[in-house]
Amino acid sequence: MSTNDGKLEEGVEEETKSFFDVQVPDILLGDAKEEDLPDASSDWYKVKGWYNELGFYSKVFQFFVEEIKETESKYGWWIIVISSMTSFVTMFTLDPFDLTEKSTVYYTWIKNLVISVMAVITTLIAAWVKKKGYVKRIQAIDKRIGRLEKFIGVLDYQFRLVPREKRQNYLEFITKMRDEHNELSIYSNLISPSEFTRTIYIITRYNAPLVSGSWPWYDTTTKKPRPGFARNIIKAYEAQYSCKAWCHSSLCCSEGSLDNNPLLAPNE
Repeated sequence: MSTNDGKLEEGVEEETKSFFDVQVPDILLGDAKEEDLPDASSDWYKVKGWYNELGFYSKVFQFFVEEIKETESKYGWWIIVISSMTSFVTMFTLDPFDLTEKSTVYYTWIKNLVISVMAVITTLIAAWVKKKGYVKRIQAIDKRIGRLEKFIGVLDYQFRLVPREKRQNYLEFITKMRDEHNELSIYSNLISPSEFTRTIYIITRYNAPLVSGSWPWYDTTTKKPRPGFARNIIKAYEAQYSCKAWCHSSLCCSEGSLDNNPLLAPNE
């Protein structure tokens, strides 16, 4: 094996390990050991896991809610356009023109058909929007984002602004904030697993600068990006949901390739 091939395999192995070395959200100690940390900060260092975990959820919700807002707005615009066209067709008349009785019958039939089709399309779009519950979901997610940002602000105040010796009692603080943290950590009632996965993919693939320094895209101890994590997210998603994967699955009548599934990577 050549030197270049050896370096390439070593790089791939490091990226794979980087992906699997996901920091546990509730205790982000990195390479440091808890017993090596100062007594005054060791407990609070655990609580920083709340900050990273909820910050991650907040970013996912912010991107997702903007997407469904655009979707809801698009459907709303189409309803307005089709309703306006329906009104125009309804008011339009050919009375000033001298039409034969046969032509009038054809015109009336076509006009009624167009109006009926447009009315059906408008009803279907409105029913689909109601079925998906865009308005209620937007309101619920906006409310959740507000709670998340408020909670993160409280944590940030304790971590960065309050002097270490002036902080609240650790046990009292976590007891007081525990229930709120548990509620904010539950997201399955607001976003489905597939929507969650797709949102992470969109953030990683197209909006990386907006999550600079944030977990899990960055190591919170070294502040360096985690390319192994990002690469596996992108490859795994595109291997399953991209247009190429869909066409291959449809034409070949076979499931997508498992080559890019990080859970099946060789365990060195």
